[in-house]
Amino acid sequence: MELDINEQDPEDMDLTDVVLEYDDIVSAISVLEKRREELRTHILNTFTEKEIDVLRVGDVELRRQKVEWKLWRINRLKPYLVKKDLWDIVESVDRKILTKLIEKGILNEEELQGTYDVETRYSLRVKRS
Repeated sequence: MELDINEQDPEDMDLTDVVLEYDDIVSAISVLEKRREELRTHILNTFTEKEIDVLRVGDVELRRQKVEWKLWRINRLKPYLVKKDLWDIVESVDRKILTKLIEKGILNEEELQGTYDVETRYSLRVKRS
């Protein structure tokens, strides 16, 4: 894949050229994201098969990091938050807001049991030495 990036200021370019370059970049990003996801899946599968969390190739280090995601069940969570007069703050299930309310002690994690499912996800961290 080849992408010709024009480093000219868009203000100095013809609008047609700006639009065409933008389209090229959007297309390239889409192709790269698809390829990155394929490679990511393969790498994570390799981590699982080999039961490892760190992989080094030359000066590149990949680290698998486990993250627990709460998948909130709105039909169970909303009545609990309404009872605590907190639904107006949340209004919809926002993972970040709920996490902050738990961290601040405004919500009790034990009382929230059953209002969410936990999904394990893995992220890849890339480090160059």
